[in-house]
Amino acid sequence: MASVFRRCDRWYLNYKDGNGKRCQRSTTAVTKTEARRLASDLERKAERQFLGLEPSLDDESITFGECLRGWEEAQFRFTSGYLHSRGTFRKHLVDSSLANVRVRDLTTGKIQDFLTEKSEALAPQTVNHLRAFAFRALTWAMDHKKIALNPCVKVKRQVVPERVPQYLRKEEVPRVLVTLSRTWRALFATAIYSGLRKGELASLRKEDVDFQAGLIFVRRSWARDTTKNHKEESVPIAAELVRYLQEAIARSPSNLVFPKADGSMMPKHTPLEDVLRSALARAGIVIGYRHVCRRKGCGHAEQARGANLRHCPKCGMKLWPKPCVRPLRFHDLRHTTASLLIMNGASLVAVQRILRHSDPRTTAKIYVHLLPDYSRDQINLLSFDNPANEVTSRPSSASPAAPCAATVVQDSSEAPSGSPEGSENPLPNQQVTSVSAAGFEPATPGFGGRYSIQMSYAPFLF
Repeated sequence: MASVFRRCDRWYLNYKDGNGKRCQRSTTAVTKTEARRLASDLERKAERQFLGLEPSLDDESITFGECLRGWEEAQFRFTSGYLHSRGTFRKHLVDSSLANVRVRDLTTGKIQDFLTEKSEALAPQTVNHLRAFAFRALTWAMDHKKIALNPCVKVKRQVVPERVPQYLRKEEVPRVLVTLSRTWRALFATAIYSGLRKGELASLRKEDVDFQAGLIFVRRSWARDTTKNHKEESVPIAAELVRYLQEAIARSPSNLVFPKADGSMMPKHTPLEDVLRSALARAGIVIGYRHVCRRKGCGHAEQARGANLRHCPKCGMKLWPKPCVRPLRFHDLRHTTASLLIMNGASLVAVQRILRHSDPRTTAKIYVHLLPDYSRDQINLLSFDNPANEVTSRPSSASPAAPCAATVVQDSSEAPSGSPEGSENPLPNQQVTSVSAAGFEPATPGFGGRYSIQMSYAPFLF
């Protein structure tokens, strides 16, 4: 007979499965009656499996590795990130010791201990990816009636620390574009002015660029006939981007806008990050220099802020200065697009549409990074042009009503000079002055000369 018991505010079931083995499973039942009902259902199901009326789900022979390989063959290899994640998936999951464990013996604690051990050598985000692979593989096995429960449901995710974002500043963009060769300049300019991803740029075709409508139609990514979000969308062409696109289309020997020299599509392993960082070094956008000894076998190296000539303290040879640039990825150019648009007056909704995000919170949280100077300028909008020691009287008819108005009350031991006797004062010994905060129009030009937004509003606290 199946039974139930309570432990640590959770109801557990004690029953025999279809193979006659005693099992214990935790449930989310709130009451004892609900737990007994679940135990009765499992008992009847085990009896049907024992009699051969229903196939047994908890097969003795199925292992965690078989679930991983089955999911990889059926679903994972058809996803867009398969080629990028295949090595990590096979090395740390398929070829691990956990793959030989039978699924019926696989518990939440075993998976959690396995991931905790991996976290000593891998980054937290990579460990979370391993957890996601295991969860999807076990879910696939459960959907195909291979296992009964997914023990990875309650496995906790690793906490991923938030790093300081990297992006190009406004004054750095032209310096980087000038140092790039003609082979790469149009590609990087399109990435900065439009926010397209690497795969979308590599698969961009000439018919996708409509100069009359001023739009770039994003229809595919790499060799796939669809984009990341499986939607065909359009991005406006900035005025300064037109000449770069026209030059790239004129130089392209194939239907692609940014192909290889032979006209074929750019491969995924193209080192665009190396091209970007070399351009940063040539433009002088560095955070310091690493001075390395020129003598073979010496190995001396030291950090310095400048590139002034130095000598090795060991052998006296000259040190070779190597520039150290910010660790910018090619995808950080997409962050550059969003941040510079916001700081030049574009609205969050407009930036969300340009980056083609489904939720503006994704744009605001992940892609928009503001400089301290910009935040300082915004907080200075909270100004009323009225010093504390000076009161300015403004008749109500002198200026129209503003969206934001404040009433300033100043203590005074004497009535103001020149005030008529018998004038009404709502509070004795106090002077009341009405101050209105007038609206204004920011005239900051938009990034690229196209996305400037003019709006009138009252100063408010950001």
